[in-house]
Amino acid sequence: MIKSVVSHGIYIPFLRITREEYINTLGSCNADIKEKAVMDIDEDVLTMAVEAARNASTEIDISQIGVLTLASATFPYAERVMTGTIIQALGLNKNILTSQHGNSTLAGTEAFLSALGLMEETEAKYALVIISDAPAAEASSDMDHGFGAAACAFVLAKAEPGLRFEGTYAYSDEVPGLRYRLPGDKGVRDIGVRSYSAMAHDDTMQASVQELFNKMHRTPGDYQHVVLHQTSQKTAGALAKKLGFSDGQIKIGLVYDQFGDTGSCSPFIGLCHVLENAGKGAKIMICSYSPGSGSHALSFDYDNQFPDSSKKLQYFLNHKKYISYIHYLKIKKVI
Repeated sequence: MIKSVVSHGIYIPFLRITREEYINTLGSCNADIKEKAVMDIDEDVLTMAVEAARNASTEIDISQIGVLTLASATFPYAERVMTGTIIQALGLNKNILTSQHGNSTLAGTEAFLSALGLMEETEAKYALVIISDAPAAEASSDMDHGFGAAACAFVLAKAEPGLRFEGTYAYSDEVPGLRYRLPGDKGVRDIGVRSYSAMAHDDTMQASVQELFNKMHRTPGDYQHVVLHQTSQKTAGALAKKLGFSDGQIKIGLVYDQFGDTGSCSPFIGLCHVLENAGKGAKIMICSYSPGSGSHALSFDYDNQFPDSSKKLQYFLNHKKYISYIHYLKIKKVI
């Protein structure tokens, strides 16, 4: 059965901190951001998830949602059913099929693919996929400079026009020492060897993308838009060129420098921006990545454009308040 995304929603926190603020306060910034999104003291990934889901579901009958999948690598609870919080906040039916996905930045594509499968088990019309994340590290770590926050949500439907899912390819390998978080840790860490991390990143994502090409009998030129997982602006751009994509194919989906590294949400925030700008009939690819390491490449055909939303990505680019580094440390409860 053909399944398509028929609407989407985004939520970006109101607060932002700029690269310039890092440099003025610390003397340097280890991330190629212009600015990044910062959760306020009363926000977490669940509150962001609810806002994104509300923005995605304004035009549908929510009583027809039969599947809910939720993804984050930074859930506020180590053990708890958190889909229940979303169901209560949105007023969804309490007997819907649910799944939670965490532990790595592959959680977003895992949740999306899980929803596609769970839709086979319900007579309901829609599935709701929510990806919300806010990676964190110790304030003293250079890794923290680029970590942002964001959420997005997608409504999937059976046999309806929209962003039609075409296929996927997954690749995993054992690459120890890269970005990880141990039980009890509040932030991630790694062994700090950039060349090692870059090699694992490129090799893993290249494998999933190249094999998706083979599976779909496609070449890089067949896609109008490509969104790669973005742990930095330069890294994503360099890998895209290595894979044979042009600047024009990746330009719209490359949003890291505005929001930072948004973890499992990263490729989906870029996808939302593409959907708000792509024309009907566009072929679109996204590719997720998680250190450890694994990658999912997904192929889509945009066969029907979505209704205009009042809260597009541009809304959140404009709707913001800049904070100082001291304010940022207070929010992180460092001081």
